[in-house]
Amino acid sequence: MSDTSPRVISISSGKGGVGKTFVSVHLAAQAARSGKKVLLIDADLGLANVDVMLGLHTGGSIRNLLADDAALEDLIIHCDRGFDVLPGGSGIYELTNLNVGEQQTILDSLREAGRDYDLILIDTAAGIGDNVLYFASAAETAVIVLTPDPTSLTDAYALIKVMSQQRDVHRFMVIINQTDEIDGQITFKRLLSVADRYLDVYLDYIGHIPQHPSVRQAIQQQRLITESDSAVGPHLNKLFETLLARPRDHSRAGGLQFFWEHSLASTLDASPDELAADAMQTQGVSS
Repeated sequence: MSDTSPRVISISSGKGGVGKTFVSVHLAAQAARSGKKVLLIDADLGLANVDVMLGLHTGGSIRNLLADDAALEDLIIHCDRGFDVLPGGSGIYELTNLNVGEQQTILDSLREAGRDYDLILIDTAAGIGDNVLYFASAAETAVIVLTPDPTSLTDAYALIKVMSQQRDVHRFMVIINQTDEIDGQITFKRLLSVADRYLDVYLDYIGHIPQHPSVRQAIQQQRLITESDSAVGPHLNKLFETLLARPRDHSRAGGLQFFWEHSLASTLDASPDELAADAMQTQGVSS
C-alpha cells in the first residue's frame, strides 16, 4: 500500500449514544488543522446526524447519489472547520439496508472522490447491521468507541467479533468516552481480556475522553470543542494527534480501491442467513 493513497478510517460503536459522531467530527477537525485534506462520510444512513452536530444546511445526501444519479461533488459540503462532509440522509428508511448494487454505486463514486483527499473518515451507524459491516470493513483502520457502561462494553465486543469473523478485520483502535483515565484503563482491560481469550484480534488503546459539562454544551450549541473549552479541548487534540500518528496498517494492502472492493466481496460471500445467525449469537455474549 502506498502512503500517498488516502488513509481510510472508520469510526464505529456497538451501541448508540456513546459519542461516536462526536469523535468523528473532532478527529476530522484535528486532521484538517494538521494540514490534511479530509472527507468525513456520514455513513449512519437513514439516521445521519453529522450535519446536525456541525450546524450544516445540506441540499442533498447519499440518497440523491442512488435515486437521482446526482454527482458526488454536488453533494459534498465544506465545513468552516476545514474539512468536507458527505451527508448520509436522515429519516430515509431505504438507506438503512442497501443492496449490493447500491453499495457498488457508492463504491464507484467514492473511489473517484477519494483521489482528492489525504484522509477519509467514515462515521458508521451503531450496531452490527449490514451497512455498518460494509463501511467499517471498507477501511484501512477501524476505530471502536465505547463507554464504561456494561451494555456498551458488551456491544463493542460483539461488533469486534463480527467484524473479525465475517469481514477479516483483526486490528482495532479503541477510544473510551465519558470516563476518567483510571476507569478508561479498567474498561479497556476488560474488553482486551475477553477479546484475547476468544478472538484473533489486536486492540490498540488510544485513550479516553473525559465526561465534562463543556462537551454537552458544545453539542447543544452545534459547535466543536475548542482549546478554550476547559481542559477538554487540549485533551482531545492530544488524543487525536496520538491516533493520527499511529503507523498505517500495511497488512490491509492495496489502497483505497482494495478496501471497498474487499468489503463488497465479503458481502457477496456471506449469505444473509449466515450474517443473521452470527449476529444473534454475538449479541448474546456477556462481558
